[in-house]
Amino acid sequence: MKRNKEIKVRLSLIELENLNKCVKKTGLSREEYIRTLISGYVPAPRISDDVKEIIKQLRMIGNNLNQIAVIGYKTGTIDILKYKRNCSELEKNVQLILNNVTEPTRMEK
Repeated sequence: MKRNKEIKVRLSLIELENLNKCVKKTGLSREEYIRTLISGYVPAPRISDDVKEIIKQLRMIGNNLNQIAVIGYKTGTIDILKYKRNCSELEKNVQLILNNVTEPTRMEK
């Protein structure tokens, strides 16, 4: 999409500081932030390094559960303790993500 239209907006120092704080939380540029708002969405905050580490752990847990499933399918048995331990870790990490990450949400009209 070609963006060749420009607008100018005058802000007070406080308004500019508030805008910059909001923008910084998302990791977007000012322009991207404003375009997101205009599109009717609230920009999501940037994903922290802690959440990235949790996502990495989730992938590893998913791999473990997949390996348990493959072995169970081939042998007809499952290591119940290993399975329950991985399921518990998965539930814990999913809850951490839900508590720390916010998806962009549609603004009310």
